[in-house]
Amino acid sequence: MVKQTTAEECVHHWVLDQPNGPTSSGRCKHCGTKEEFRNSMQGSGWDRSGQARKAKQQNT
Repeated sequence: MVKQTTAEECVHHWVLDQPNGPTSSGRCKHCGTKEEFRNSMQGSGWDRSGQARKAKQQNT
């Protein structure tokens, strides 16, 4: 018999939707818990806003 895992005791294995905007929905493969995840981290090479590019261009 397989024991059902609750969200509190689960070691989550997230399955994320394809990126489409600033966040993606994710669902745990084991317990079904849903959560939102950011698609980029502030200050990383992936978080390039139009303002950041303009500021960089003005400084060169």
